[in-house]
Amino acid sequence: MSKLVCTLDERVINEYPLNKERISIGRKQNNDIVIDNLAVSGLHAVIVTIGKDSFLEDANSTNGTFVNLKPVRKHVLNHDDVIEIGRHHFKYIKEHSSASVAPTAESAKEAYVGSTPLDKSPHTQPPSLKSLIQMSRPMKSEEELLSETTPVAMPAAVLPIGKLHILNGSNSGKTLTLNKTLTTLGKPGAQVIVITKRTNGYFLSQVEGDEQPSINGNPVHTLSYGLKNNDLLEISGIKMEFTFA
Repeated sequence: MSKLVCTLDERVINEYPLNKERISIGRKQNNDIVIDNLAVSGLHAVIVTIGKDSFLEDANSTNGTFVNLKPVRKHVLNHDDVIEIGRHHFKYIKEHSSASVAPTAESAKEAYVGSTPLDKSPHTQPPSLKSLIQMSRPMKSEEELLSETTPVAMPAAVLPIGKLHILNGSNSGKTLTLNKTLTTLGKPGAQVIVITKRTNGYFLSQVEGDEQPSINGNPVHTLSYGLKNNDLLEISGIKMEFTFA
């Protein structure tokens, strides 16, 4: 999981795994990360983690929250970002998805030798994979060869831009384009939801409040709900329709 590495005066003093959806940072003892410094507000900042994505939000602190030396109100955290709160610095280490590593020439050689004994005779060579495949297939006629076509790779699908059409209230008729990675909606202290834009769609999550948002008239109980075209949302009494542009 992702984590924060805390330093003070260039010395590492602690590490904090982001193992909860909401991590609070501040001077008061009821915070998840407590900083005993008068330059830090009682509740200074909050980090919300949804899946493998983390978002930092300043909680109206007195002295502000900084990322990479720049003041921020809301910020999508990237690997190696440095959060500055008072004299404390928190380096964000993002969890990386497991990826296959290309083998080195030496490791590839060891894997081959370990699985198939090599004939070291100078007069023989092991058959290539291509020749083995060709030997195992029946011969094709000229007509069959001419009729074969090479498949063309299709381009990767591009996610359409999502939009929220406001259906009631003072902003009725307006449209909100969801072209940012993170969009926050609702009333702080009452009900706050986050819509995250990912490569595979738009996902709604509640980050604050006891009252749950509803989708198509049903309360959302899941941690992260994948929005579908023409879904009807209700958040803090405001009704909206989600569509793809």
